[in-house]
Amino acid sequence: MNLWLRIVRYWRADLFSSQSFLVRALVISVVFLAVHWAGLREYTSVLNGTVGSTSTGWRTSAFFGVAYLIIYMAFIVLAPILILAAGILTVWQRCLHRR
Repeated sequence: MNLWLRIVRYWRADLFSSQSFLVRALVISVVFLAVHWAGLREYTSVLNGTVGSTSTGWRTSAFFGVAYLIIYMAFIVLAPILILAAGILTVWQRCLHRR
């Protein structure tokens, strides 16, 4: 229960705080891991005009492929930026606090 309360406290942090940046990066990473382990990567083949799986239709394959790409780009681009922003913000706040 203590872990759950910590997670809720960090989730309700200010929008532009280092804690919230780290929580957002962690959520993006967990979602990416979930869709990657679920096997949605094979559906990205809709980009070259083929269906990812013969058991699913064209629309479902396209949806899974685009969803995977969006989450992948968020993991590759947005998560590192959020982590760097949290670090820079923490260092900046500590420097200002010392003065």
